[in-house]
Amino acid sequence: MTGYKTIDPATLSLAEWHPYLIGSVIPRPIAWVTTMDKEGRLNLAPFSYFGAFSSKPPVLAFSPSTSARTGMPKDTHLNLLEVPECVIHIVPYSLAARMNITTGEYERGVNEIEQAGLEILPSVAVRPPRIAGTPVQIEASLRQIIPLGETPGAGQLVLVDVLRLHLAESILDAKGYPDPRKMDVIARLGAFWYARVTSESIFWMKQPRNPSEVLAWHELPRDIRESRILSASDIGHLLAHRPADAELLSKLPPPANPQSLHQDMKALLPDRAAEAWALYLQRVQFA
Repeated sequence: MTGYKTIDPATLSLAEWHPYLIGSVIPRPIAWVTTMDKEGRLNLAPFSYFGAFSSKPPVLAFSPSTSARTGMPKDTHLNLLEVPECVIHIVPYSLAARMNITTGEYERGVNEIEQAGLEILPSVAVRPPRIAGTPVQIEASLRQIIPLGETPGAGQLVLVDVLRLHLAESILDAKGYPDPRKMDVIARLGAFWYARVTSESIFWMKQPRNPSEVLAWHELPRDIRESRILSASDIGHLLAHRPADAELLSKLPPPANPQSLHQDMKALLPDRAAEAWALYLQRVQFA
């Protein structure tokens, strides 16, 4: 990447700037949020300005922006001011089309759950219900709403405290934790693009916590840095498993057949990175 287009958001209108922002900050998880007003009328809406921001206390945030079309606050925002509770769902691919129905700006009081033909489940700690068929359901109470502006397109940052987490048993791994390979969820991209998170589209890469475990990029042999066989994930695993003889790497001659060596190393990754390094050192030292 050698050339860049530089944009100053202050010089653009909302309509001009918005596609740049949502097309650049990707992928974004989708918070599919149920709320209710003081009369008990339900609302369901998706928000891709969403994330987790604290583990203990567990705090999530999403942002219902002031409508660019009407200049009015979203029903979710208004409902939270009346009943400060919600349920946040992660959207599975199987319900993507129904989620799309709930993106519409319906009149206040219209039940999007009914419009999308969805089933509900009772919540445990809050009044708004859960949406059946979603892999992750998070019951939460309102902590704070932070206005980020007063113009159309301005976000209202909603901070919520997690009260209950419900996980479909079908998405759990052997330890009982959520397994992303089993969830088949979607994420928001730019324009009208979405991403589907499947077992084929994700990769596992160890994060090194101890600096002594990590190789610096310049310490990698050049043939590995420029490999067409080893993926970014493969090289990430090698970087996170500093070999005992790491100081030798920069002193060794290049391998005679790097493609074959890299293929054999790749077969050992991600679980056997130490063996992959041992193989590399053995092959190059005794070539």
